[in-house]
Amino acid sequence: MTLPVTATTLPEDPVEQAIAWAVRLQMQGATPDALLSLQRWRDADPAHEQAWQRLAAIGSQFSGLPPEASRATLDASLARRRQRRQALKVLAGIGFAGTATWFAIDTRADYRTGTGQRLAVRLPDGSLLHLNAGTAVRLHFDGAQRLLSLLHGEIAITTQADPQRRPFLVETGEARMLALGTRFTVRRAAGADGTLTRLAVQEHAVRLQAAAGAVRPELVQAGDSVLTDGARIWREPAHDDPAAWLDGVIAARDMPLGQLVAELARHRHGLLLCDADIAHLPVSGVFQLDDPERVLRVLLHTQPIVAVYRTRFWVTLKKA
Repeated sequence: MTLPVTATTLPEDPVEQAIAWAVRLQMQGATPDALLSLQRWRDADPAHEQAWQRLAAIGSQFSGLPPEASRATLDASLARRRQRRQALKVLAGIGFAGTATWFAIDTRADYRTGTGQRLAVRLPDGSLLHLNAGTAVRLHFDGAQRLLSLLHGEIAITTQADPQRRPFLVETGEARMLALGTRFTVRRAAGADGTLTRLAVQEHAVRLQAAAGAVRPELVQAGDSVLTDGARIWREPAHDDPAAWLDGVIAARDMPLGQLVAELARHRHGLLLCDADIAHLPVSGVFQLDDPERVLRVLLHTQPIVAVYRTRFWVTLKKA
C-alpha cells in the first residue's frame, strides 16, 4: 500500500516535495482527490508552484508514453534509486511519462490540450482561440476586461471587437500583453535559461509589458517577434514561422535540429531525444505535425544522423 503524501511525509526541499507528489500520482493515479490535494499544495507557497513547473518542464515532453511502458520503466528505475534526489535524475533521463497526461493536467485551466492535440475555441466575445499541443489556458472574462492566462504551451488569438470596449489581455508569468485589434501568437515554455514567453504578431499590434516592470512596454507590430523572461524584452532571429502550427506544420528555416526535435516531441507519443553533438545541425523545410514518423524518416534521409530505438516509444537521434 502506498501512503498518501501529507505535510508530515513531505521532505523540506520544495523540489523534493514535487517529486513526492509526482511519485504519488504515478503510483496511485491522478484521482480527483489527489489532483485537488496537489493543487492546494501548489497554491500554498510560490516555491511549491515553481518546483512543480520545474518538474513539469522535464516531464511534459514525455507525456505520451503508454502506461505499461512508463510504469515498467519507472518501477525498475525507482527500485535501483530509492533516494528522491536520485529520482530527480531519473526524471531528467526518462521522464515521468504518461499514464499521465497528468503533468499536462492543470486543475486551474479552462481549456487544455495533450500530446499531439490542437483545439479551436470560440470565446464568449466572439474572439477565436487556438491551442497548440501541450497547452493550458485559464479564462477571465468580466465586465471590465477579457483576460487569458497562458499557463504553459502555445496559443493563437484572433480578437473580435467588443461592444463593451473591454481590453483584450493575455498574461503569462513573464508578461502581460494588450491586443490592439489584432491576430497574434503567444508561446510559454521552459528552456535552458528559464521560462520564456514569445510573442509574434501577424496583424496590427500588441503592447507587451514585462512582468518585472523594469523596462518600458514594447509595441510589437505585425511581422515582429519578441522574447521576454520577465525582466528583459529582446528580439532574436526566428528559425520558424510562429503561426505555421495553425496549418498543421513546422516551417523551419535553418532551425537547429535539437529545437526541431523538441517541437516534434510535443506531437509524438513517447520519448524523442536528440544528442547534444548533433543538436546544432541546421534544418530547413516544412514538416507535417500530424505525421511525426514521416518527419523522422525525412530527417534520417537528409541529415547525417541515425535513430536508436530502445522501444518504438523511446527514440534517440544520434550522429551517424
